[in-house]
Amino acid sequence: MATDKKPIKPEKPVTLAIKVPGKPARETHKVYKDKKGEIIVDHTQRKSGKFDKINLTKKAGAKNVQQGVKAVQKYHRTTGK
Repeated sequence: MATDKKPIKPEKPVTLAIKVPGKPARETHKVYKDKKGEIIVDHTQRKSGKFDKINLTKKAGAKNVQQGVKAVQKYHRTTGK
């Protein structure tokens, strides 16, 4: 029985510097695809905490890094956080 699993296509991670209201400086966000193929956003300037890494595949339905970047930008634009 052959399995039709496609290999996970490697994508380059994208680092964003987003100005978040209430913060003195821009926060950096690294959006990348992990080994499982899920899109993750990592808040690189924060210490490990509850929202340090967020799975955008589950939260926003992102299927690639570009969709993950748009989801992060949309979130910060609409919530102001």
